[in-house]
Amino acid sequence: MRGRPPKGKPRCTMCNDKKHPLNYVLPTQNGKKEFCSVNCLTEFRKEYVKPKQPHNGCANCDNIIKGSPVKQENQDSTAKNFCSTVCLNKHQRKEQTKKTVFGDVQVKNPVFDWDNYLKETSSSAAPTYCFKQHEVSPENEFKPSMKLEAVDPRNITSMCIATVIGVVGPRIRLRLDGGDDKNDFWRLVDSTELKPIGYTEKKGGMLQPPLGFRMNGSLFPMFLVKTLNGAFYSPETAFKSEPDTPTDNLFKVGQKLEAVDKKNPHLICVATIGDVNKNNIFVTFDGWRGAFDYWCSYDSRDIFPVGWCIKSGHPLQPPGHKGSRYSGGRPNSAQSSANMKQHFNDSINLTPDSASDLEAGIQESCSVFINHECKCGPFMDSSKLFELPKQLGPGLVQKVLKDTIQHLVNTAHDIQSVTTLMKKQGDSTCTITATYEGKSRVFKLPKIEKTDEFWDYIRTLLEDLSCCKNLLSPALNVCSECKLEKNVNEVITNDSKSIKRHGSPESSTPDEVTLVTKKPCTTEPEMEAASSTTPTEGPLRLPVDPAEWSVEDVIQHINCIDLQLNTFADLFRKHEIDGKALLLLNSDTMMKYMGLKLGPALKLQNLINRLKPRRR
Repeated sequence: MRGRPPKGKPRCTMCNDKKHPLNYVLPTQNGKKEFCSVNCLTEFRKEYVKPKQPHNGCANCDNIIKGSPVKQENQDSTAKNFCSTVCLNKHQRKEQTKKTVFGDVQVKNPVFDWDNYLKETSSSAAPTYCFKQHEVSPENEFKPSMKLEAVDPRNITSMCIATVIGVVGPRIRLRLDGGDDKNDFWRLVDSTELKPIGYTEKKGGMLQPPLGFRMNGSLFPMFLVKTLNGAFYSPETAFKSEPDTPTDNLFKVGQKLEAVDKKNPHLICVATIGDVNKNNIFVTFDGWRGAFDYWCSYDSRDIFPVGWCIKSGHPLQPPGHKGSRYSGGRPNSAQSSANMKQHFNDSINLTPDSASDLEAGIQESCSVFINHECKCGPFMDSSKLFELPKQLGPGLVQKVLKDTIQHLVNTAHDIQSVTTLMKKQGDSTCTITATYEGKSRVFKLPKIEKTDEFWDYIRTLLEDLSCCKNLLSPALNVCSECKLEKNVNEVITNDSKSIKRHGSPESSTPDEVTLVTKKPCTTEPEMEAASSTTPTEGPLRLPVDPAEWSVEDVIQHINCIDLQLNTFADLFRKHEIDGKALLLLNSDTMMKYMGLKLGPALKLQNLINRLKPRRR
């Protein structure tokens, strides 16, 4: 019986040598290339990406063409180069197979006629000077598999390593290395959030693991070395300068534009300005349900002038029909709609899983606004809270839930306590990560797909965390409760400063401190007069010498001086900070051993300095 002939020994892509082991690998858009030495890999990379030459490889196998290329002339006056007639024949067979599958239908992206549409709708296009976009779109020099540095969209303070997954027009699809494939995002090539490899190090910073890093955080340095070793770096010429920002919001209601669909960011659609509010505009998508509309800043990089897509080579989705966004296009043109979708998926190198998302049914979406002025309770770090974005979403309920809970965990003083309070665990595929006691742990979130269920879960969690109920809300509103407490605190502070300036020295040294407030808290001696007009429930008295205060006395005194410091009450109880310990604290100690940020530590240091003269 004759068996299958043995496979030939693999050869080096560059020198064609098969004697040495192929220990060096370079990922490219047509698969990985293997090499016998660093020199071969380096030479291949130099030839593969030359300045001002978009591609120097064979159109079939992607190998470097040595000598004269074999050319194939196309009907559109373009030519493809091949390294040999064998590759040419293979390519022609592939093209013939495509024609057999699709028949005589030519897969083209239909051009949307803006002129006719503007006449039919009796509308006008928003002027180009309203947009923060270049008049001529910059050239896209990125290729799939290229590496670069990018800001983590879910944690904008972190710069991470990213890989180019897809390219379309002047936009690129990115995936953060070390994260999963569920959080890919799109950026324009002239975005300031994109930097070449080595930029962060030159600026004295450090690359960070992405939010949701799938490995132990302590392993990130080694992961980074392995990821960048022999990687396909993006050339510095691929990074373009950002356009100028318009001086003012000049949009008007009813004007037409092209805008990114935030729920499906690979799509750019026909849209209208639905409303204008100061520096924000409301983008509505023509022919689609209102669930896809959103507010954005007038200088957003996700909005474009009419005709931008056709000029830049990016597909534009025409107006839909009220009802279903994912129905596949016009009811009487199913074939052309399927062709357009197939062409678009091919043009951006979408995986089958990503392309199948277009067939999904409509799911509810939501947005979460984070009120930085609200009380965040004893478990959360108020300084970290200020670093969070003001808005999460809009997006699918499950994804917004994941991002929201992950942010809450990341801002916690004691991560273990916060995760313990998350009683309602689920069995969905949506998970968050938490690192404490030197280990990274994964927590499953409940499967929530309805907006009502989402907010019920959030309200319960905020109550368990002792946070203000308005810390997370569906709309950006000023919290009346926290604002009132802040105003009361400012009045007390200002009055105390006034009395301290104009009061006599004798009146500032009483034998004891009188506490006169709605709820027990401490005041400084000079605040006695300011608090005398406040309704009382009976004064509480503290010893004159702060060294004699108990832990609760210290906490009550701090609460009265600055209500925002109330978030550290449990921290003072945990470390048993009484009067004597308080007077020994300094900002360095509080930051190093108590985990406080610089701002709160300086506030407390100033408070302690004001107490020390009493002991003299």
